Amino acid sequence: MIKNIYLKSLPPIIVIIISIIWFFDDNKGKLLKNISNINNNYNHEVRAVFKAIDGDSLRMSNGQEIRLLKIDAPEYKQKCFDKDNREYHCGKVSSKFLRKLVKNRELNCKYQKKDIYDRYLAICYDGDKNINHEMVKNGMAIIYNIHDAGDELKLLEKTARANKIGLWQGKFLTPREFRRMR
Repeated sequence: MIKNIYLKSLPPIIVIIISIIWFFDDNKGKLLKNISNINNNYNHEVRAVFKAIDGDSLRMSNGQEIRLLKIDAPEYKQKCFDKDNREYHCGKVSSKFLRKLVKNRELNCKYQKKDIYDRYLAICYDGDKNINHEMVKNGMAIIYNIHDAGDELKLLEKTARANKIGLWQGKFLTPREFRRMR
């Protein structure tokens, strides 16, 4: 009760920071368990330097593609609206962000299987940095299926949305809705 009264008197950004700290403190064991499950479930790995195809897909030099698991980025030709309601090429912005994130870096991508397009469905890391999470954290992608997403990914999206980062600065169709319309 005291927590709620105290939080209401603070600026929103401070509330978000405190919430994140409380979340990680209260869920530390749960998060560590989720992280170990990811590493145990994805027993295959590919280590290579990749090029971004779009905001959620990578390609190795041999042509093999990887689809970043659990996230969905705007399609390359997709347009969105910014905070001033001006149209912009959000698909290109998302692709460019991923391109910079992975440029000239060797990534370690962990996967279980391939999709119907023969792409590895993977979670990719640059050292300890989870590339999939970085895309959501920076508002360059959204969660693909909320029911399959872990608590950490949900929190990253919620924070990006609250801070109006990337896609969340204005209005957009989800990539799934955009694909359906086409």
